[in-house]
Amino acid sequence: MKRQTERVKTVLASVPPDVRRDRDRAALWKTMQRLYASRQHQTIWIDGLHPSSAFDDLIAGLKEIRAHGINPERYEIDVLEAARAATSRRLLRRKPLEEKAVVPLDVTATWAWIRAAADLSAGATDVDGPADKLWRLKRQKIDFQKTLASAIDNGTIREQLTQFAPASAEYVRLKDAYMKYVAIAEAGGWKSLPTTLALKKGDRSPHLAVLAARLRATGDLGSQGSTADVYGDELADAVAHFQRRHGLEPDGVVGRRVVAEMNVPVASRIRQLELNLERWRWLPRDLGERYIFVNVPEYRLEIHEGQRIALAMNVITGAKDTPTPIFSDTMTHIVFSPYWNVPDGIASGETIPAVQTDPSFLARNQIEVVGTSGKVVDPSTIDWSAATEEGEFPYRFRQRPGSSNSLGLVKFMFPNQYDVYLHDTPADLLFKRADRALSHGCVRVEQPQQLAEYLLKDQPEWTPQRITEAMHAGEEKHVKLRSAIPVHLMYWTARVREDGTVHFQPDVYGRDSREMGTLVAHR
Repeated sequence: MKRQTERVKTVLASVPPDVRRDRDRAALWKTMQRLYASRQHQTIWIDGLHPSSAFDDLIAGLKEIRAHGINPERYEIDVLEAARAATSRRLLRRKPLEEKAVVPLDVTATWAWIRAAADLSAGATDVDGPADKLWRLKRQKIDFQKTLASAIDNGTIREQLTQFAPASAEYVRLKDAYMKYVAIAEAGGWKSLPTTLALKKGDRSPHLAVLAARLRATGDLGSQGSTADVYGDELADAVAHFQRRHGLEPDGVVGRRVVAEMNVPVASRIRQLELNLERWRWLPRDLGERYIFVNVPEYRLEIHEGQRIALAMNVITGAKDTPTPIFSDTMTHIVFSPYWNVPDGIASGETIPAVQTDPSFLARNQIEVVGTSGKVVDPSTIDWSAATEEGEFPYRFRQRPGSSNSLGLVKFMFPNQYDVYLHDTPADLLFKRADRALSHGCVRVEQPQQLAEYLLKDQPEWTPQRITEAMHAGEEKHVKLRSAIPVHLMYWTARVREDGTVHFQPDVYGRDSREMGTLVAHR
């Protein structure tokens, strides 16, 4: 026994090079070293020369990880299964392990459990490193040593492992959708349509059967749907359903963009679902009893109360060149009839050139010039020709409150390092567009009055009428929220609604391609 404990110490002291190079893995290896030390360096999974029942539970738990979009081969499950197969019952007798194989196998098993637990709890990629530097989320901290020790002592190896994954109903639905798409792939996937295919109601085409099969594969068309040789209502309705699920205008017309989305291989959709499951694992488990959730690629805002969506609306998010950052913070106050303080980048790149071309630009757009003293300056007293010289323009711009203000009639503040917030907009027609990545980074909301009423519902002095009056008062007013609310600006290109409908969104900022590369590297 003493010789075996010395072997455990020796194996643990020999840290693999790939572990030494990775800060997170190195921390997990130290956790494993402390765990063995707390158990006097005895083996955990091997009883004498035979794998224990806990070893079988570990293998079963690792197999279940595939349903979370993580490949169990990441944890050397092939080594573990081979050892179990080699020691299975033969003629009512169990074949023992070779003594020299016991300790390496035991450490491999422990390392597999700890890594799998860490991956399920916080993701298999490092969001602070290569995955995407624009993600700024607080990751949960878990005492894996204590948790594994408890799981071993209580015989809950398998159950405890899966409990590290997010418990959110949406995560569970996304996991189910992932397995459905895996099943589609195993059944042969779907055929591609001609890239030049174009259809509207009444058209005939030799490709209708392939189109119908494609729509049936993902449930947009019923299993017995359409064998017609004319593109009619049934197929058009199924295409419109497909369009809604893919962030397209649901007009029921087959064109270039519809065909491009339909021709995305099932393997690519599976990878997309894997990535979005991973993004859920990056989140803290407690998002708040109620919280504001904005999914940037979906152009959608939701207020969640537990598992219930209390309010939902369309939004406009940052353009590709001025993306909305992905982070979490807390909304603390509302500003009615706000001034818009023009950001420096917009001032130098847009406002000053406009004034130099058209001196009436400021007055026409209700924009004031403010000096370093905070007082409004007469723009006619400024030498605008010198304004392009760096450091030679000691003024800032602000737009007066009113219906033409770029922030609309109200803004919703959650102070943060990016200086972004939610706000109204006078350009309501933009909400009718399917593609709404149009802002300079802030999030414009379609229903500002309803959002304000919800946030102030526990402040009875703020009646709907008073809110309306404050929005149109033309005088800036700050109102502190009695109940601050978490705000999560997120980036999911795959989500599953409560009815089980899978929605894929355009990768407006190109993050999917970058993060998928990292995800592959960590498989």
